[in-house]
Amino acid sequence: MIGKTSGCKEAQRSFRLRALAIAMASALTLHALPLHAAESDAQPVTLSIANEGAEPMRCLILFAHWVTTEAGTIRPNGELEIAMFRQDSDGALWIPRADGRRMMIETIDCGAAARWAETRGQVSLLPARAGREAGYRTTCRLDGAVACGDPAPLP
Repeated sequence: MIGKTSGCKEAQRSFRLRALAIAMASALTLHALPLHAAESDAQPVTLSIANEGAEPMRCLILFAHWVTTEAGTIRPNGELEIAMFRQDSDGALWIPRADGRRMMIETIDCGAAARWAETRGQVSLLPARAGREAGYRTTCRLDGAVACGDPAPLP
């Protein structure tokens, strides 16, 4: 009996290792699918934001459901470049998550680094959504609140 029990445990351990290997292989394969699919129906696009103000500006990317991520802080007379993708079908802009799924961008807001909430202003994304160019540039300035011009295609 003791020999058979040991054999059963060994078989269970072997089965678990095979199941784990299959699960890992499946996870790696599934992880690659969204990235591959993204390449076929989306194009990379960049947005450059220039700070023409006298103080640093902080920019945030706002996604659905109040999810945000830091885009960066722009020093006076500096620029920040944001890389994203544009869906061919409807112009929606997105950034891939770590698992390859699309994080759809609702807006990009910039404000004074020290007083972001009180001074934030929206960067227009309509030109990048509606256009077909690969790069856009806008300038922003702090005048009470941040005001940005419409992004123009890069030459």
